[in-house]
Amino acid sequence: MWLLNTKSTTLEFFNEAQVLNHPYAILSHVWGSEEVLWHELREDRTAVHDKAGWKKITRFCATAEKYGFAYAWIDTCCIDKRSSADLTEAINSMFKYYYDAAVCFVYFQDVHKYVDQGNDSLIGAMEVTRAQLLSAVRATRWLSRAWTLQELLAPARRCFFAADWSEIKGGGDLLDVLAESAKISRQLIEDRSLLRSFCIGERMSWASKRYVTRGEDVAYSLMGLFDVHMPVMYGEGAEAAFKRLQREIMQSSFDMTIFAWRANYESSGLLARSPADFADVPPLGLWAPWNLAPFSMTNVGLSIRVNITDEQQILDNIKQHQQKFEKPRSGVTLLAALQCDVQTPTGQWQIPMVYLEPVKGARFFVNGKCLNAYRRVRCAEWMILPSKQFVGCPFEDILVLQDEQYELARQATQQHFSRRES
Repeated sequence: MWLLNTKSTTLEFFNEAQVLNHPYAILSHVWGSEEVLWHELREDRTAVHDKAGWKKITRFCATAEKYGFAYAWIDTCCIDKRSSADLTEAINSMFKYYYDAAVCFVYFQDVHKYVDQGNDSLIGAMEVTRAQLLSAVRATRWLSRAWTLQELLAPARRCFFAADWSEIKGGGDLLDVLAESAKISRQLIEDRSLLRSFCIGERMSWASKRYVTRGEDVAYSLMGLFDVHMPVMYGEGAEAAFKRLQREIMQSSFDMTIFAWRANYESSGLLARSPADFADVPPLGLWAPWNLAPFSMTNVGLSIRVNITDEQQILDNIKQHQQKFEKPRSGVTLLAALQCDVQTPTGQWQIPMVYLEPVKGARFFVNGKCLNAYRRVRCAEWMILPSKQFVGCPFEDILVLQDEQYELARQATQQHFSRRES
């Protein structure tokens, strides 16, 4: 791990054991257009002295030294981004870097503590009110970026700074602004150990309206929040990276809220395409692991056991005040219950059911069973049912095809019958 010496602003390398003996301050910020990179700091330093990023580094180091830290870390120049191995290690370790830091300095470059502050001089400047300051924090770009989500949640201690590097005093009102703007529980911001108590769907929703410069970072910036690690492959695309993240999460979790998303797609697999699909999800809750079945991604689709029925049976049961389910009719749109709960606007906890449509002619053998294949349809909606209306609903082991598997199934079927007819 490369650390900045706060006195000399030079880079020094420490192995994992050595880092434990060198407490460091870490910076959370939004990148600008003139950042100083690792190789620039290692080469001719005079060439970067006119860059805005150099001024940020020197002010950060000076502030860290003032707070008693001999070393500091900043993502612009403490990662050799020319090395794919170093970049992959750093991105996979990023959450840990912030978690292990003695303090995180959060720098709001677009928040000013003084009226009409256009330079570093504070002579005659009038300080803004606390309400005005908090309003500026609420609108800061820092709250809109994907990478800063983990930088908010991972550190044990945070200090906040305005554009001139003057400290913004903390307090309950500042935490309230951060929690409200980030749509995150204030209790979590105060106690990072609570992170695992929030379900996957809710954690995804925190990232649903955040932005990245490189598309793949929608996934890479979330690895730490789910305690997963995976190769970094810029160029694979945002959707591919995000689906790969979900597959990694499923390797160690039975939390079905990972499927509790809604988006305006005509057809889809059960994996979301973006964190944006989790925007505006209602509060979610897990089921106790009494009768849960494992689910996993295979090369022929997502293998999963779900309670399954059709919409007409549900409507008939509601109308007739009964719980009578029969085997769903073949060839119709079905409803599959996710093994989790959602909270209604009136405060009730009910079961979400997503719409599935059979893939014509697609059946696969998985673990000795012949499974029907489906696609999720009407993805912008789901039906919710009270658990008492769900008693007796049959379950079925099925496959839900992702986009690439669905297209391959269609292509293979078309070519197969085309050959038979020729």
